[in-house]
Amino acid sequence: MTTNLTQKFLNLLIAGGEGLSTEFKQKYTPKVVQDIVAFANSRGGRVLLGVGDDGKVVGERLTNLLKAEIFSLARNCDPAIIVQSYQIGRVVVIDIPESIEKPYSCSLGFYKRYDAVTQKLTQKEVRTIFRDHPVEPFDERIRKNKKISSLSLKKVKNYFEYAKIDLEVDRTRLPDILKSIGSTKDSLATNTGILFFGRDISSVFRHSQVMLLAFKDRDRVDIFDRKEVRDDLLTQFNEAVFFLERHLSRQAIIRGVKRINQYEIPIEALREAIANAIIHRDYEITGTSIQVEVHPDRVEIVSPGRLPDGVTIENIGQVSIRRNDLIADMFARLDIIEKAGTGILRVRKILQNAGLQAPTFEVTGQFVKAIFLRPANPDKRKSTGEENALRIDEQVSEQVSEQVSEQVSEQVSDEAIKIIKFCVVPRSSKEMLEHIGLSAVFMNHKRHVLPLVQTGLIEMTIPDKPNSSLQKYRLTNTGKLLQGKIKTGR
Repeated sequence: MTTNLTQKFLNLLIAGGEGLSTEFKQKYTPKVVQDIVAFANSRGGRVLLGVGDDGKVVGERLTNLLKAEIFSLARNCDPAIIVQSYQIGRVVVIDIPESIEKPYSCSLGFYKRYDAVTQKLTQKEVRTIFRDHPVEPFDERIRKNKKISSLSLKKVKNYFEYAKIDLEVDRTRLPDILKSIGSTKDSLATNTGILFFGRDISSVFRHSQVMLLAFKDRDRVDIFDRKEVRDDLLTQFNEAVFFLERHLSRQAIIRGVKRINQYEIPIEALREAIANAIIHRDYEITGTSIQVEVHPDRVEIVSPGRLPDGVTIENIGQVSIRRNDLIADMFARLDIIEKAGTGILRVRKILQNAGLQAPTFEVTGQFVKAIFLRPANPDKRKSTGEENALRIDEQVSEQVSEQVSEQVSEQVSDEAIKIIKFCVVPRSSKEMLEHIGLSAVFMNHKRHVLPLVQTGLIEMTIPDKPNSSLQKYRLTNTGKLLQGKIKTGR
């Protein structure tokens, strides 16, 4: 049984938001038994009564009557669940342990925790999820020789900044923060902690890497771009997305007076697929890597690991079974994946709205492959009518960019020209400012970087996380045209 929380640790849980092992409830209702069962069937967790979904403490009081009712709810589960409930400040905490007597159920059915969602299970899912259930899943295991000092404070800060969680991360608070998100246990790093925050990940997991490949032909013979990423899982994810953005075509869409570039395969669908490959990977298969391949006619994302028992090619995306719940929770906190295991359904919907075929899946030996077909002529894709957008061909697109670059080129400063020449690859704001001899302070960013974004010469590589420490900027088509003019002296 877990011990009572301290006020300090409770504040960290609330600041970190709901997740795989934390649920907020504004007030008590008997339906809390669903969360009790879900946590018991997962890795244990806590229900915080008196906390709204937004993390605001509204208050709840633990009376003797309420304590007895919570105890009765848990005891009447099958098998019975022994929970603790106690008051900390204005919050009532219900502490639910993990147990080896899974699966648990209540009168309302079977439940399991997926990221920040409690989800009801079908009988088929119950059978498949808990068949041969491992006592200690890979992502929750500790590394006996890896203490907290083996994890990077900088990477932890980057993670919370990327997740837009307003939490002060420093060395003194680091142990509690890492514990609250499942990255440490008994002062030792878990496999999840190492994969996200490890200082030297490759020394622990030599095979934890992503291989990025671009081919000139359909037969995987002629490689013209290759990159191997051996770093934390968030870096692997971002590098894979950048690679696809670099090698996929973009088409122009006019919405009102704005010109927007859209990739031939929606990036949000590919982001979800890459995250799924990282989350569902079997990290115990050595000598393998995730592979992201760009071919002339398709994109393939390959992940080591067979489909979980109960999941087939036919029902993939319909049955929610995850190999690494804790790693999935870490990605869900970043808003990278859909919660409750609905990612593949969302990918199919995105592609359908874009007038594209749904991805297909193949299982070969120890690998699962997702295949996205590239449209033969991306400018002639079916319009859904939802955007009310005008799709224009590349010739018109280039003419628009040419006209814009002509207008802008007469107004750019010498500093802007230096930045544009410098951005042959994505650059951070700090790199750009230092290149023109300025310090990386906000005012310089506001004077020299933001105007280039506003005039459409550069764009963010992570537009949905504008304040991310991983943020970089790349040239738009208009910026590339202007860069070409600068180089040729036109």
